[in-house]
Amino acid sequence: MAEFFRRPWFFLLEALVFAQYVSLTFSGGCEGAHRITSVGVVMQYRFAEFELDLSQQELRRLGESVHIEPQVFDLIVHLVRNNDRIVSKDELIETIWNGRIISEAALSSRINGARRALGDNGTDQLFIRTLHKRGFRFVGDVQAISAPEAGAEAAPLVPEDRAAPADAPARVLVSAEVSRLGDIVSESVKAEANTRSSIAVLPFGNMSGDPENDYFSYGLTEDIIRLLARYRWLSVISRHSTVGFQGRVIDAREVGELLGVRYVMVGSVRKSRDTVRITAELVRAADGKQLWADKYDLQLEYIFDIQEEMARQIAATIEPELSKVEQQLATRKAPESLDAWDCYQRGLWNLWRFTTPGFDSAETYFQRAIAADPSFARGHGALSYVNLQRAFIDEPKDRAARLETALRQGRHAVALDELDCFCHCALGRALCLTHQNDEALAALDVSLELNPSFAQAYFAQGFNLLWYGREIEAETLLDRAIMLSPRDSHISAFHHVRSWAHFSLGEYDIAVEFARRATRQPNVTYQAFASLAASLGLLGDRAQAETAAAELLQRKPNYNIETARQEFFFCNDVGFIDRFVEGLRVAGIANA
Repeated sequence: MAEFFRRPWFFLLEALVFAQYVSLTFSGGCEGAHRITSVGVVMQYRFAEFELDLSQQELRRLGESVHIEPQVFDLIVHLVRNNDRIVSKDELIETIWNGRIISEAALSSRINGARRALGDNGTDQLFIRTLHKRGFRFVGDVQAISAPEAGAEAAPLVPEDRAAPADAPARVLVSAEVSRLGDIVSESVKAEANTRSSIAVLPFGNMSGDPENDYFSYGLTEDIIRLLARYRWLSVISRHSTVGFQGRVIDAREVGELLGVRYVMVGSVRKSRDTVRITAELVRAADGKQLWADKYDLQLEYIFDIQEEMARQIAATIEPELSKVEQQLATRKAPESLDAWDCYQRGLWNLWRFTTPGFDSAETYFQRAIAADPSFARGHGALSYVNLQRAFIDEPKDRAARLETALRQGRHAVALDELDCFCHCALGRALCLTHQNDEALAALDVSLELNPSFAQAYFAQGFNLLWYGREIEAETLLDRAIMLSPRDSHISAFHHVRSWAHFSLGEYDIAVEFARRATRQPNVTYQAFASLAASLGLLGDRAQAETAAAELLQRKPNYNIETARQEFFFCNDVGFIDRFVEGLRVAGIANA
């Protein structure tokens, strides 16, 4: 199997495909970024009991619509259109993924999804035949049906590059000297910044030497500011206050003093022929220490399509980095001097340890936070999150009470601040774990609408959709969470639930890969080793399955088959649980 790990800028390109999900889920549209339209005519393809209707972007079986993920639909159409020949993997990647680099897992997942939609499988290969080292071929008997459509225009499978928008922001010219910026931020704004973590995003520099590229740097900066501002715990200085620093080299400590912020973000854009390099850096204003930096090298043809996506990636990466710094600062304060915010940060630090003592300490600190400030919505949301995590590891007899408390606290947090993405996320998770999946879907959609850079919400929605039986969409969302926050404190859970998604699809080799990734994380829980053992067991690798089971029992000595069944209290698929425990039996895990 090809290497799964990808460079960060590949994640940015992957966002072009992810736009399909956003379009379908949040705006109610019926077309994804790579959906196929007719070429001058309304075209249908019929084979066996199936009909592909390109005008409606729909696969039907015996007249009934078949739910199908957009990429899987496009893959089927391309194979059906070219049923007279073998289609190579490279051609599929070029056509469906626009030539970007993807893992073998992504391709295998979409092929398996196509087969499931058609009632096929890798053994029978009734429609999609795999030809070793050559590619794939559609072997069904295909009938093409066309009908004239007046005024129809040809549309390619992969959209053409879009031109720069006609209303792109004009180039900003600034003549103010830094020495005259002392009163650029009012004292009231500085006072608010001092009560919360605060950041100033300075205008990204245009290093290309071409003034025509100023508008892209301007737009990127504005998007980052807008997206960071959606994190309710973070105070973000507006672009009107930071624009005076454009085009100047200035010490971050001076910026911090002038604007009254704790953190400063700087960056640049450099265009060179057909490529562009974007750099970003996060600096602590107090001492000028660099906290985070990264660079992104992209083909210029993608620039206009992913300007906001690049801003989203940077904003999503910055937020957990800032949170970790805030947690470290809180741990250094004397316990008697902690305010509500400090208690909240200390609670988060303990929460992400994912241990029983850590949860105990987190619960204590969050309770102190809301005692100091009863209207502190995130404190209530964090308490909900503690109870959610306790539901996974506490004794089964205590689970119902934990979930009931989590649900009540989540609702209260949302009532206190209905614009906080974290509070909606905590509520959505509680709803999901209590089998209220429809309500969870709505709550998590709100969280994502409030903050499209919030990795935790993508993870939570992926978890929710997995138990809806929508594994492909779940896998896409989980991949998105990892892409947005590759160093997230919750990363082991991101990988672990992604392993479950592939386990649910019967893709045990891929499930093993993601379970192994989860087990490599420092705060991994024993459940990831159970998933690894079960996946290896069903894959037929008894020796490695037993090794994983031994590691599991070392971490959880009393773990048995009944434990596994009880821990899937949120699962709506009995068949999933039966297969999971069968894999554990192969690995040597005993009955109760």
